[in-house]
Amino acid sequence: MSAAVPEGGAAATGSTVVLRPIEAPDRIGIPESADLEAYADLARRIQLETIGTDEFSWSAAELAVLGGNPYLERHRFGIFDDGRLVAATAAWWEREDDDGAPMITMVGVDPAHRRRGLGGRVLDAVEAAARDAGRKSTILISEHRTDDGAGERLHAPQGGASLPAGAPSVRFARSRGYDLGQLLVASVLPVGGAGPRFRRLAEQAARTDGYRLELWRDRTPAEHLDAFAAARSQMVAEAPSGAVDFPDEHWDAARILDEEARALEAGRSHLTVAAVAADGEVAGFTILTLAPGKRAAYQDDTLVLGPHRGHGLGLRMKLANLVALADAAPERTDVYTWNADENGPMLAINRELGFRPHSIQATWQRG
Repeated sequence: MSAAVPEGGAAATGSTVVLRPIEAPDRIGIPESADLEAYADLARRIQLETIGTDEFSWSAAELAVLGGNPYLERHRFGIFDDGRLVAATAAWWEREDDDGAPMITMVGVDPAHRRRGLGGRVLDAVEAAARDAGRKSTILISEHRTDDGAGERLHAPQGGASLPAGAPSVRFARSRGYDLGQLLVASVLPVGGAGPRFRRLAEQAARTDGYRLELWRDRTPAEHLDAFAAARSQMVAEAPSGAVDFPDEHWDAARILDEEARALEAGRSHLTVAAVAADGEVAGFTILTLAPGKRAAYQDDTLVLGPHRGHGLGLRMKLANLVALADAAPERTDVYTWNADENGPMLAINRELGFRPHSIQATWQRG
């Protein structure tokens, strides 16, 4: 979903307003999938309104396939006014975490139905589900334009970015007792026709220092599965997290294979570049996601493990993946990436490549 919004006042009279879970059947186009299809459409429209693009939205078909992930518990609740979905929330948490790690959630309300208390109602529902499951705290995510208002600013504990204190989603999160823990800068890089430039830069950045770059599409080679899983398990621990207690993610070969199979079934493709050390350890990796029906690609997780930093691996991996993208999907026009505002080294790499700020994702925590 997209940004949380403020609510207040009573629900309109003369209509039937129903709060219920939104189920995710394993396919769409059937009566049982109507709620999920309405959810995907509402999320897309709110994201377009909030940050000016729906390039990050998920189709109902993708949600149906990916919703069966055995490693993540997912919940969605919606409010239906005379049968039309007008507010919704989506939440998820790691199933195998026995320490009650946080639930992560997003809330959205149709613009025509705001200030009726609907956002608070769906958030109440999903927070109750999290408590029943033993979750000890909640992480709330909201999205913002970079020029989202003037006046008093609210700063995260780390980094220089800020949000307008009077923004509706900011007031909503704070009214619910959430503290701003981190700001992520979403940046965009035009890539149409830039393949030759990326190839030239990749050649200039190449080194002979004991690391080799391995590229694969969609399926991780068997010889790298265990090392890649070990590296992905370090993503939460080693990436900047501000003041947010992000839950650990436990990866093994089986989880990687499951994720890859679901992505392909949903029509998503991945380009992965890994930096492999002489002993076979995956020293770093970066992943590009190509979602169906989109013009852009997403730069998902990028990590260089601590002992392997200082060799320019972040830039080298990103350049190699941009070259691979130009070869594999020249029709993609842009690449979007998300980085912690306090992650100076990675933001510097992005600026060197030509990324420019697009929007901000705020992470709030309570509990």
